[in-house]
Amino acid sequence: MEKIRKNGLEKVINRHKAGCSKIQPIVNTMLETGFLFTTDELKDLASVCSKLYKQAENMAKEEAARSKVKFRSNADYTETLEYLNDAVSRNADALRKALLYHTQNPLEIKAYEVTDGVVQVSSRWIEEKDAEYTILPTENREQAKLLVDNVRQAIDELNAFVSHNRFFGKGISTSLDSRRCLCWLDGDGNFHEEKENYEFI
Repeated sequence: MEKIRKNGLEKVINRHKAGCSKIQPIVNTMLETGFLFTTDELKDLASVCSKLYKQAENMAKEEAARSKVKFRSNADYTETLEYLNDAVSRNADALRKALLYHTQNPLEIKAYEVTDGVVQVSSRWIEEKDAEYTILPTENREQAKLLVDNVRQAIDELNAFVSHNRFFGKGISTSLDSRRCLCWLDGDGNFHEEKENYEFI
C-alpha cells in the first residue's frame, strides 16, 4: 500500500497561519515596551509568564539603578515593575484570546515562532503535523488493505454477475435495501446469505 494522507492537514495549517496576523500586534507591543521577545517568550506569555515577569523585574531594577536618590529609586522600581507586569498580564490575556483558548478547538502555541520580531508558523511544526496526518505502510496495514481489496473485488464481481438479471437489485446489499439480493449486511456489519434467492439465477 502507498502512504495515506488523512484529510484536514491543509485546513489546520492555514488556520494557524491566519492566526499570525492576530499574534503579531501582541509581539509588537511587547517589543515596544522593551521586552526581549523570542519564541520562548511567546510560549511563556501563553503559559504562566514566569520568564517575562522575571524579565520585568530585571528591567525595573535597571531603570531604578539610574536614579541616585534612594527614595526616588525605590519609587521608580515599584512604578516601573507595576507598569511592566501590567503589560505582561494584558498581553497574555490578548494572546490567549488570539489562540482561542476559550474555545474547544484552540490554536497550538507550539505552531508559532518569533524570528527578528516577526511571527510565523514553524516549519518544524508543519513537518510534525504532516507526519501526524500521514498513515505509513506496515505489515498489518498491508494485510488489511489486501483483505479490503479482496472484499471490494468480490462485491464488484457479484454485483456485475446479477446486473443483467431483472429479478435482482444487487448481488450484495444492506438491510436498508428492499430489493432482492443474494446476500446483505445488517447495521452491525453482520453478513447474511439469502439462499432461497438462488432460485432466480
